[in-house]
Amino acid sequence: MKTLNVLGLNSGTSMDGVDAAIFKISPLNGESSGDFPRLKIQPLASDLVPFDPIFQKKLAALVGRGHATLDEMCLLNTALGHVFAQSAQVLMQKAKKLGEEVQLIGSHGQTIWHHPAKSDFWGVRTSGTLQLGDAAVLQAICKVPVVSDFRANDVAYGGQGAPLVSFADEVLFGHMGKALGVLNIGGIANLTVINEDGRAIMAYDTGPGNMIMDHFTSVFFDKALDEDGKIAASGKVDEDWLESILKHPYFQVAPPKTTGREDFGLKFAEQLLQEVKQRGIEPKDAIATATALTATSIARSYLGFVRRRVEIQTVIIGGGGGQNKTLMQLLKKEWGGNVELLPHEHFGISTKFKEALLFALLAYTTYFGIPNNVPECTGASRRVCLGKIIH
Repeated sequence: MKTLNVLGLNSGTSMDGVDAAIFKISPLNGESSGDFPRLKIQPLASDLVPFDPIFQKKLAALVGRGHATLDEMCLLNTALGHVFAQSAQVLMQKAKKLGEEVQLIGSHGQTIWHHPAKSDFWGVRTSGTLQLGDAAVLQAICKVPVVSDFRANDVAYGGQGAPLVSFADEVLFGHMGKALGVLNIGGIANLTVINEDGRAIMAYDTGPGNMIMDHFTSVFFDKALDEDGKIAASGKVDEDWLESILKHPYFQVAPPKTTGREDFGLKFAEQLLQEVKQRGIEPKDAIATATALTATSIARSYLGFVRRRVEIQTVIIGGGGGQNKTLMQLLKKEWGGNVELLPHEHFGISTKFKEALLFALLAYTTYFGIPNNVPECTGASRRVCLGKIIH
């Protein structure tokens, strides 16, 4: 291995734009964290490049409805390639002004559908995951090698193809010498469990993160999100309704497991809105209950599936949900004990560009042939290199 400047690109479940960040990644000779080499990571430049509003609206509508024409899928793939390339060029220009050149790009693309469970399709037993954003277009425009399609190889070996962030969590936090959880609360919430030996022994999606809260806030108050959890704090949790929602089959499944808009997207949110009307629940109480749903599903998953293996008293928080004070208070209460909730920034890591860092790290290690999935977390049968390289 050698030092490379790597650009990581990602668009998450919010689909509001491309998170782009460049990192100088260097090997620390003779040091390792679990099965992975210890790496020195220096951030060079970062930016959130928003989608064009019309493009974003149509993309969200397509993914939300869960079906598309062949023509839409074909052109969306290459269109996203161009969008990601434009975002990359914005950052590459910033780096150039700093006297730095990008030597490698890791692009996750945009997840369109995620179906990790085996099912029968036209007589074939299969599973799959689909991220669009043609890497060939990206490479042709940016003129540097591109690593993309990170989830497919893990799925091919029987894994869920997610959560992939457990790799970054082990590299970043595996040297701390104590058991801890790394919790990201984006549209979907996911938890990585690291034991005292610095190994990521479990990682899974706990269920909805901000997705239901944000949808309710948009419908009831015409706001993108419940800033600081103020609306939720003004409401009261409907405990009976909360318990009925928590009977959703996903919450009963043991890890490894992953989910997304397929389970907790627009269709699920609209179903809950119907229940709000039927039960006569006030808007602020609906948002309070949606906030409690996120906190309770996270905490109960820890208490039910994790604590018997590893007891966690420190949780490193990432994602937009970490800014929701009401959510954090509920999580601390539901988790129990003297749990300490610390932001990524406490450790010098930007939570805003954590996923961009993940795909930069995956690209870097794949480029040098270092296996970088975590089978204990994804359920894959073996360790493999994730992603496909286009030169």
